[in-house]
Amino acid sequence: MVAAFIFARFTVERALILTVLAGYLALPPVTSINLPLLPDLEKNSMIALTATFGALLCKRHAENAAPRLEPWLGALIVLWLVTPLVTAMTNTEPLVDGAVFRPGMSLSEGIANMLSAAIEIAPFLLGFWLLSSEKAIREWLFALVGAALIYSIPMMMEVRLSPQLNVWIYGFFAHDFSQTIRYGGFRPMVFLTHGLWVAMFTAMALMASAALLRIAGPEDRARRQLIVIYLFAVLILCKSLASILYALALVPLILLARPHRQITVATVLAVAVLLYPLAQWLRIFPVEPLIDFLTGLDAERAHSLNFRFMNEFTLLDRATEKMLAGWGGWGRNQVVDPVSGLFVTVTDGYWIVVMTTFGLLGYVGSYGLLCGAVIRAGLAARKGVVSHASAGLAILLSASLVDLIPNATLVSLTWLSAGALTGYAVRGAQSTQSTAQPVAARKPAFRAIIG
Repeated sequence: MVAAFIFARFTVERALILTVLAGYLALPPVTSINLPLLPDLEKNSMIALTATFGALLCKRHAENAAPRLEPWLGALIVLWLVTPLVTAMTNTEPLVDGAVFRPGMSLSEGIANMLSAAIEIAPFLLGFWLLSSEKAIREWLFALVGAALIYSIPMMMEVRLSPQLNVWIYGFFAHDFSQTIRYGGFRPMVFLTHGLWVAMFTAMALMASAALLRIAGPEDRARRQLIVIYLFAVLILCKSLASILYALALVPLILLARPHRQITVATVLAVAVLLYPLAQWLRIFPVEPLIDFLTGLDAERAHSLNFRFMNEFTLLDRATEKMLAGWGGWGRNQVVDPVSGLFVTVTDGYWIVVMTTFGLLGYVGSYGLLCGAVIRAGLAARKGVVSHASAGLAILLSASLVDLIPNATLVSLTWLSAGALTGYAVRGAQSTQSTAQPVAARKPAFRAIIG
């Protein structure tokens, strides 16, 4: 109902942005509606479905002609969609480890997982077709910053009172309460899965505000400088070391470097993320130097990261046994204790979840789309298709991709950003001219706040 109101009120581009942001920030986390023979409906899938229906109904009102899919992009989309079926067909046998029984997968589960994969990448396709213009990318950056400014109010409440809003409104706590306690205080969760998700969202908004500062006019510069400073302070209060390090490394780059240099750095990061599993499999990633560096900053976080690396090595060994299409569902990708029946591994990073569940095919499909967005933007930049807004989007997307190594923080915002950046690069390469409509007289609230 909310999405229907939004799409009836705004242009399809702004309605898409508002629907994705409102759903992600306001709907309850880690809960879902279990439908028979269909994928579970949770926060991100509900966002994808409502935004897709709204965009299809309002397609004739789009301001810009959609770019055409390039062959590599179509191939990766097909690969991502068919891999769950291949995984199900190659994992029909049950697994018996001592007292532990894990059932095989059926054809119906493979089809349900295909539907789930289609729903997951829907924001990518919507971003590709609807947010691929320079104007739309600026609107997306404005919306991220405006949403973060509004969201900072409940965030600061939880920093002071502890994360309670999800309990008060939805009636349950979304995670382990002990993980919200950091450095003698609390880190906020609001309606997201974990404090790490809140910190990553704030870091993305901070980078977006830095990109908008680069294109600000004289009358808006002072206001946008204050917004950058304020969001950095909010990020500090989120108490997530990784997100703070991303901001310290990349925000100065956005503020000082030329767009071509920003795109180059983002491309290097995307390629590094794409090749990270290979580096871990060959044991050439500098694990020990990184742990030693982090120990000097925060010994507790260094210990946590080392635990994740050890899990990755164990899970990679298991993934190697079914390298092509993975182990599938029912916890088949995990290593278990045959006596107690408990999992002895933890799948923290999104990449290891994909690699063990859907194998190399699934990894190439998903990370090919995500990392390929930045790489494609880098190739387009060499032909002059680049701007401060697109470079800022590439930087914040590359930071999100780096965060997928230790965490499973892939959400609708990431897919939408990747689709918009890919569409911008493809549109520039295809020399498609935007046919912009006059801007509506009434500015949305987030645009009015930022100027």
